[in-house]
Amino acid sequence: MTSPFHYHDQQLWCDDVPLAALAEAYGTPLYVYSAAAVRGNYQRLAAAFAPLRPQICYAVKANGSLALLRLLREEGAGFDIVSGGELDRTRRAGADPASLVFAGVGKTDAELREALAARVGWFNVESADELARLNALAAAAGARARVALRLNPGVDPDTHHHIRTGGLHSKFGLPLAEALALAARWGDFPALYLRGAHIHIGSQVPDATPTLAAVEVALTFIAQAPSIDTLDLGGGFPVPYREGDDYAPVEAFAAPLVERLRPLAGRLHFHLEPGRYLVADAGALLATVQAVKDVAGRRTLIVDAGMQTLLRPALYDAHHRVAPLRAGGDTVPTDVAGPICESADYLARDRALPHLRPGDRLALLEAGAYGYSMASRYNAHPLPAEALVEGGAHRLIRRRETYADLAAADV
Repeated sequence: MTSPFHYHDQQLWCDDVPLAALAEAYGTPLYVYSAAAVRGNYQRLAAAFAPLRPQICYAVKANGSLALLRLLREEGAGFDIVSGGELDRTRRAGADPASLVFAGVGKTDAELREALAARVGWFNVESADELARLNALAAAAGARARVALRLNPGVDPDTHHHIRTGGLHSKFGLPLAEALALAARWGDFPALYLRGAHIHIGSQVPDATPTLAAVEVALTFIAQAPSIDTLDLGGGFPVPYREGDDYAPVEAFAAPLVERLRPLAGRLHFHLEPGRYLVADAGALLATVQAVKDVAGRRTLIVDAGMQTLLRPALYDAHHRVAPLRAGGDTVPTDVAGPICESADYLARDRALPHLRPGDRLALLEAGAYGYSMASRYNAHPLPAEALVEGGAHRLIRRRETYADLAAADV
């Protein structure tokens, strides 16, 4: 994956636009995305899995910007949604409801009714209770819904414990024995078609080995549930955040899965649900230095973005590369902290950065996934703006919130 963010004449650019120009035009904090990078990631993933002819359903939770949803829809993507709000956003982006997969472990009756009324293509069901509720709601609506059972294959990939979803102690999915028992009494659910099996074992899965193990569990299930014609492989394709990250490229990740599943392509359809892979490296967060402090001998920059703008470092101890918008000069070990009244509000620690001063700007890279989508209004900070770069052009795709926006819902 080649980053769209690069230096030219000591200035940091996104594709053909200097980021300093975007910061001047739209202010900071500001999320910036490369349309070309999103398209390129989608096309590369599609090519890697091409022998399986999968339906690629973008995981909206990674970044629900309407502009990005429209861009991916134009590429041919469907969407993986996990809430009624994400259903609404995909419909606003012009998605065909038949291209939607409604996943998520805690769907409410109201959300299920909305999805049934919209005629979404698939429901990925995660529990016996959800299955019974969906059947009752579909029957009451005079509808029949297409269902995939999400399996818990008991596979724990080597990734951060917060983003593992396939282990035996995970809240997600159904153990194989329980899924088989539900399939055996499918006549109890006359308003539902059992057509799919779904696996998703986590995010940042380093290679295909644990996914292959989960696939074998899914194929065992499918062999005993003859109505199933679709296998949903989930996502989890890794993205490098550090210079030394050595993850398998998506082609190497896909190859053993394609080899195992290609003989079944005549009778099975396949879904993929990538999120992070499509948008992470396509985005950056721009921030402005507000103050410079010495904290126990460490140079510390206080910037106008923080854990309310980019939560991942505080939540996961996640690493994002930090790049000044203007390069050059000697570097010094530096921490980057935000304005929030929490000791966890650091965006980066111990980075080699130039002697930046108040008013200077920097970018946190690989911020396109789980950046804006996890942002909050903590400490009554309005949500930031977002901009999209397309070649040498750029446009605002979400305005910065105002104080009036913060108060709009109060009664």
